[in-house]
Amino acid sequence: MTTVSDSSAAMSYAKEAYSASISKEAQVQKGQVALDLLESTNKVNSTPAASSGTHMTTDNLGQNVNVTV
Repeated sequence: MTTVSDSSAAMSYAKEAYSASISKEAQVQKGQVALDLLESTNKVNSTPAASSGTHMTTDNLGQNVNVTV
């Protein structure tokens, strides 16, 4: 027959194990969100306008500057 102290120790262990499980699950979820965020940045087309096909009037500023010393 289990005593009150054995039951209390078992309950304490169960609470600690459950808390650790919840903490690990939260940590895994945060890690997955971080990985998803990093992966989404790879999909963004970060080509500057000057090197792509769409040229604006400001793309060539400073290209024809004459400097004399």
